[in-house]
Amino acid sequence: MKNPDITVIIFSPSTIWRRNFGSINCVKVGTPNFNPIVENEKVTLEPVPILRDTIFINLDKHWNYARSEWLEKLLESKKHLLFEIKYRNGRRIKAFESVVLQYLYEMQERRIDTIGDYKQHYLVVFEELQNSFGTYSMNTDDSLDLLTIFTQSRSDANIHYVGIGQRLNDISTKIIERLRPFIGLTLGERSLAKIKAMLPDELRPRIQQLPKRHWIYLNGKENPEIIIPEFKREGKTVYLKPDTATQKPEPQKKSSVLKDVVKGVFNFIFSTPHTSKPKGKLSREQQEQMKQDETDEQDLNEEQEEYDSDLT
Repeated sequence: MKNPDITVIIFSPSTIWRRNFGSINCVKVGTPNFNPIVENEKVTLEPVPILRDTIFINLDKHWNYARSEWLEKLLESKKHLLFEIKYRNGRRIKAFESVVLQYLYEMQERRIDTIGDYKQHYLVVFEELQNSFGTYSMNTDDSLDLLTIFTQSRSDANIHYVGIGQRLNDISTKIIERLRPFIGLTLGERSLAKIKAMLPDELRPRIQQLPKRHWIYLNGKENPEIIIPEFKREGKTVYLKPDTATQKPEPQKKSSVLKDVVKGVFNFIFSTPHTSKPKGKLSREQQEQMKQDETDEQDLNEEQEEYDSDLT
């Protein structure tokens, strides 16, 4: 942070960075003052091809970015920032981090192309990496852009990453394979097995005996053991938040998920167009059946209107 050509961005779902770090600008994400990731309450209905007359109601939560000009200007300011993320949902955390990374990537790529001798680098730190970049959360379609950013950040945008996690086995291999590990004391059975597979034979017993603040840097060459001195806090945290007067108020009334589901089911059932009347003279049974179908359809339409009225 003392290097003027380096900007540090920290993502932390924990309060430990704010309490122990010292002098840094802190933004609390997921509070009434700043909540850029909002839930998309649209319910999707999907037909099940194997089962006749069956639909799948997808109630998985989806998250959208409510654009914040204040956030974008803050990222362009080159200030060191600590984002303390209050969201509890790992996918929601990943959604916010993805928005910030994509904006930084595009901003840096644009500046490198237009400024001849552009030297600014970004160091992005992820606390509890497994919460947002776990094995399952990285298997979704919205992770494809994020993987491209990870792959090309250093060469195309001068962005570098530090990922911190205590459960190596829970972090997606797509992320782990692109990082060089600093390995501390490790006792977990699954994480231990994964780390030992990466270490030379002579270093494998050492990772179960490492003292506090002792780390093995696995660089593929010397693989040195490094002692990191105890950090001493300096300065105070400065809290940043957008001007509430310039923020767009969130809508007070939210649509009911139950109402969306019921209306969606009715729309799905009645969206199939009725077959046209057969040509030629109809038999008495066919005429009675058509009248009955029209009556049934009218009754169902009235029932749908009653459901809509009750839900409203």
